[in-house]
Amino acid sequence: MRAPTRTTRRPRQRARHRDGLPLGVAAGALALAAAGIGLAAPATAALPTVDVVVNGHFDQGNRMMGWYCDPGQVLPPSDAFGQLAGHPTDTSTAGCTQTVNVEPNSTYRLSARVSGPYVFAGVTGSGTTDVALWSNQADWNLLSGTVTTGHDTRALKVYFHGWYQQGPYRISSFELWGPGQPRNSCAPTPPVVGNSPSPSVSPCYLTPIPAVSGS
Repeated sequence: MRAPTRTTRRPRQRARHRDGLPLGVAAGALALAAAGIGLAAPATAALPTVDVVVNGHFDQGNRMMGWYCDPGQVLPPSDAFGQLAGHPTDTSTAGCTQTVNVEPNSTYRLSARVSGPYVFAGVTGSGTTDVALWSNQADWNLLSGTVTTGHDTRALKVYFHGWYQQGPYRISSFELWGPGQPRNSCAPTPPVVGNSPSPSVSPCYLTPIPAVSGS
């Protein structure tokens, strides 16, 4: 009598993708890749370069609009348009300040055109290294420097002033160029004078950088 024959079954091989991966695994990988593409955050467009200072050429409204100045000691001169004149005293440096909106981790370039004895211009509140510039020239002089904001800095305080018991000074421009949101108009407001513990950001709009036309 013949011994019974034992039948051995081979395990069924799973269907494989042509690259060697099981079809189920390959399909899952494709699904995850598609989901990843759908969840990817859109690229953030770079902000344009603008002058974040409001009325930095002192030619809007009564020429002091947007600035917070020592009362009676910083005035528009009668003999020139687009300038301010400071008259320091024994107790005042005849200064003006403005708080401007900025972007974190960004570099801004300050420039101020001044004349007179011991004129100061600068930026504070950067969260890194602030800028302090000065000039002691009778002729017009351009002060310039750069400031880089910290990772959580969204506002800077810009300022200019003379010095105690020194002669009068003049300033014809104050600019701070860097990334910002351009706007379209500025509602005229009277100048803010006197002392305030926390000046607010001016509601006026920013000036976009002029376009350079081809020659």
